[in-house]
Amino acid sequence: MKYLRAVVMFINTLVMYLGLPLLGWGIDDLGGFFSLDPRSGYALLVVACGFAVGYQAIDAPEGIRGSRGEGHKRVRSQSIVSIVIILLLFAALIFLPFADRRSIGVMIGGQAAAIRWLGLVLFGLGCALVFWSGILLGRLYSAEVTIQKNHRLITVGVYRHIRHPRYLGGIILAIGLSLLFRSWIGLAASFLFIGVVLSRIKDEEALLHSEFGQEWETYCQQSWRLIPCLY
Repeated sequence: MKYLRAVVMFINTLVMYLGLPLLGWGIDDLGGFFSLDPRSGYALLVVACGFAVGYQAIDAPEGIRGSRGEGHKRVRSQSIVSIVIILLLFAALIFLPFADRRSIGVMIGGQAAAIRWLGLVLFGLGCALVFWSGILLGRLYSAEVTIQKNHRLITVGVYRHIRHPRYLGGIILAIGLSLLFRSWIGLAASFLFIGVVLSRIKDEEALLHSEFGQEWETYCQQSWRLIPCLY
């Protein structure tokens, strides 16, 4: 059963991160999508991410599906935010390639190729952070802002230095996609997304502080919220 789950998650990753962009670009011109090396590299990276997610589905499936946590220890307003973020991600994966092909709100100039490659690197880094955090969190992962049953603080790996690496990964991923498809619109939306994430972090840290008290304060003194040495 776990291997079937791995196959399903691999396919889901390909459909979401490659199928939707190809649909947005236009299935009548798949050759055009793959005509640029950064976009071809993106496809290969998505396949690699698919294998990673498949592995995670076997080794730490809770870090993918998450759980709802305890009802009385949940920021309910953030449940709606989670749904909106997912819908916006779907929309971005379709719109950015659509706009790229038709030169809608795109970056132009001699640095376009370098911008695309930078976007590809950032997308890969963002995916790596999301994957790594999911492995470390395991059953404690939730798409909602909540406290799980028998919750404990994770302070190992990347969490030793960054309190919210999954959110950082999401931000980097969003910026990377925008640069990969040279979209000014996507880049502007990414900074709006950062505002949403910061609001979510505020609610999450307040909930964690109320649950763990001094343990949380000590952890905060030894770590950074998103960016080491800066924030």
